[in-house]
Amino acid sequence: MTPLHSLSYWGKADPNYPGEPKWHPLAYHCLDVAAVGVEYLARAPAVRQLFAQRLGDEQGLIGWIAFWLALHDLGKFAESFQGQRADLFQALRGRDPAKAYTLRHDSVGWLLWTGPVRRIACQESWFGVDTAEYGDGLDSWAQAVTGHHGQPPEPGGFWETHCDRRADRDAVVSFIGEVRALLLDEAASAIPNRMSATEFELASKELSWWMAGIAVLADWLGSNTAFFPYDRSGIPLADYWPQARERAKHALAVAEVLPIAMPGELNFAALFRDIADPSPLQRWAGSVSLHAGPQIHLLEDVTGAGKTEAAVLLAHRLMASGNGDGFFIGLPTMATANAMYDRIAQVYGRLFANRASMALAHGSRNLVEAFAASVLPADRAEHDPHQQDESASARCAAWLADHNKRALLAPAGVGTLDQVLLSALQSKHQSLRLLGLVHKVLVVDEVHACDAYMLRVLATVLNFHARAGGSAILLSATLPQAMKRTLLDAFSRGCGEARAPALAQAAYPLATSWSAAAPHTLTETPLATRASLCRRVAVRYADSEAEVVTRIQGALAAGQCVCWLRNTVADALAAYERFHVSLPDDKLTLFHARFALQDRLKIEKRVLARFGAESGPAERAGQLLIATQVVEQSLDVDFDLVVTDLAPIDRVIQRAGRLHRHVRDARGARLTAPAAQDQRGEPCLWVFGPAWHDDPDADWFKAAFRGPAAVYPHHGQIWLTAKALRAGHYAMPDDARDLIEGVFGDREPIPEGLQRSADRADAKGFADASMAQANTVTFASGYTREGTDWWSDARVPSRLGEATRDVVLARWDGDALLPWAEHAERRHAWAYSTVRVAERLIARAVEPSSPARQAAIEAALETLPAKGRWSVLLPLEGAAAGWVGEAWAAPTRSAGERRLVWHYDDARGLRQQDSIPDVEDP
Repeated sequence: MTPLHSLSYWGKADPNYPGEPKWHPLAYHCLDVAAVGVEYLARAPAVRQLFAQRLGDEQGLIGWIAFWLALHDLGKFAESFQGQRADLFQALRGRDPAKAYTLRHDSVGWLLWTGPVRRIACQESWFGVDTAEYGDGLDSWAQAVTGHHGQPPEPGGFWETHCDRRADRDAVVSFIGEVRALLLDEAASAIPNRMSATEFELASKELSWWMAGIAVLADWLGSNTAFFPYDRSGIPLADYWPQARERAKHALAVAEVLPIAMPGELNFAALFRDIADPSPLQRWAGSVSLHAGPQIHLLEDVTGAGKTEAAVLLAHRLMASGNGDGFFIGLPTMATANAMYDRIAQVYGRLFANRASMALAHGSRNLVEAFAASVLPADRAEHDPHQQDESASARCAAWLADHNKRALLAPAGVGTLDQVLLSALQSKHQSLRLLGLVHKVLVVDEVHACDAYMLRVLATVLNFHARAGGSAILLSATLPQAMKRTLLDAFSRGCGEARAPALAQAAYPLATSWSAAAPHTLTETPLATRASLCRRVAVRYADSEAEVVTRIQGALAAGQCVCWLRNTVADALAAYERFHVSLPDDKLTLFHARFALQDRLKIEKRVLARFGAESGPAERAGQLLIATQVVEQSLDVDFDLVVTDLAPIDRVIQRAGRLHRHVRDARGARLTAPAAQDQRGEPCLWVFGPAWHDDPDADWFKAAFRGPAAVYPHHGQIWLTAKALRAGHYAMPDDARDLIEGVFGDREPIPEGLQRSADRADAKGFADASMAQANTVTFASGYTREGTDWWSDARVPSRLGEATRDVVLARWDGDALLPWAEHAERRHAWAYSTVRVAERLIARAVEPSSPARQAAIEAALETLPAKGRWSVLLPLEGAAAGWVGEAWAAPTRSAGERRLVWHYDDARGLRQQDSIPDVEDP
């Protein structure tokens, strides 16, 4: 019979648990988690192979992994943890607890390992080697599993501070002895002995990144009482272990985190039944020879050339050939990610052989929820007021509340690039994101949108991804050569090469491929593009807003549809108010990032209905869209006239890609015949910028566009863009490479008056890249804090720029506080009520004077992710002028906190009553 002290420690406890008992033994819980990890590895061959390759082979691997996972909660043996439930402590130990809970149990577990456990392991030669010599490598495994809270354990301190020196130590030693006998067979024990201590340390540090992810995932599923009910049977661990294995099999069958069977390779026509004539890039994607193993493909083509379909086809071929177990598509913004759901919904079911296809078999309105809900079942969180740290169920629930995060664990996912970048940043749950990407095809759309900080982080992601055997497909219409070089080199380093071969081709469009199987060959394939996309675009540069407004009014009067792309929300709101006095509501749409998610989704749907591929004359005639950068990438919309504020050339080219994007007749009806020509005349892009000067002064851009001058701080590149556009036209694709390199390369000199701005922007770029290096994890160091404090995943910067915060909108109904958005599930309602705002504008909420309303706010915060710790709840009161709320703005150098009044409606979004100059995300 198991000694009493091994089962007299509680691992999970909940006074509201339905049924008896009200607590679950720690020893059983440790085996629950180990069982999930074992069954996960058994069904995830790519992850298993990743570990087997670095440890020599698969022999003993399952027992090795199981042993370490069983040690993940050693810190819960500490009296400080057990004493959180004084009633249970008294019942199990016969005395009151004497140790205060001051250090979380994951870090206490690390202290126990570095203290008595490792010392005993050395004395008893657990692994058949000199454990002291191999200690650094073993430490990596201990850090990985004790880091199951989503970040490495805190270093320093003494285990005796938190533990009963004798009772708790003896219980730990007794438990580990039973686990060793049960899980660590001869082959598993001998794993370190396969290599030298140095080799074992290197392999252990590398694998610790993914081992930590397995520990988080296994702890979440192993803590789910739907699969692992509380059990006080008292049976020996050897008898409990088979039960845990069976429960783990069921848990993993329900949680869709495992690879899905792939069908045989399908051709383009079978995948995309609505596209009769594939583009040259799409034909290349269907015919290019593919190597085995990790590989990277960069696809450069004009906007509208079907890069997305080419990438999906290429990803499908990689998966069908065994080079991927799924895919994740990372988009630059939320709007582009939402639009991508619709674009892959029709093809998703053909990419997998079984029921995973049902995850997206729903209408687009429910697509996000239906997709995310299929990944990791939700569990009831433990509501025990005596426990100070979050339970695994609570941590899992917080993760599940974010749709973007769930997509990383699914066989196929679509989300913002930020979720991918967080896999390489010192952020909470970084390891879980990294695990979710193993052996997937990572597709990054609009990769040119990465700034210096994001580029450095993405390079780290590609390095990790290649090391784990993954492949990548990067898409862009405007990719500078220097950026391409950085990304290729990062991926090749992950495959063990110093760098990729040199770039040789300046052609455009171009497909560039590199594979670890042929490391000395870089294949660059010049391509044609669709004939309908080979065009000359006229450019009208205007420095008068009145002239721009007159041109828009004329186009609308002629029955055309128009988009005016502005660089800031403030400018977009000003333009909206200017036209709102003369246009009916059904002819004018405002679209920017300061709408609550539910309203933003509705606007996206309206924009696609009026300007998308299926729109016709009835929907388009006389329509004006005023938008920020949210529509410039990945949205399949088409306008008769596009006006853009002056921006860097890559942004301008992207925006021009929404001009005459589809082939239409003079009235705006689609022409689908293969040889059809657009009948709307020569496309003309209007660019609104400052008056041109051959020798501008330092304020050339800032004096005319104060807000945009902060959004695009390299005014030398802005001037070079204006210079290129003053030619009055450009040809696509012929001029694409010259336009990009002419602005972002070193071909053109910058005027002396703008050189200081250029130097500041360049210096900031270097500083941002350095900050990215400081914030990204270091592969060689292994899963450790490296003396730094890891961020919450809600706070770590996945991109720089002005700091922003999630503002959750609510509305008063008497003294009841309701989410702005309506939804049957409260957590979804809060998610759909969220908008991101600059921290300087909304730093904290204004507390109401009414006790009843204060109580309502506190109750609402309890239902928000992380209980509102990383967001601001902004209650709105109905008034004659619409919905109004107040919040404190952050203090400035010249003033303290300011109490600002905010207005919200679903036509204009969130805006200030008294405007502060905008320097913010679009």
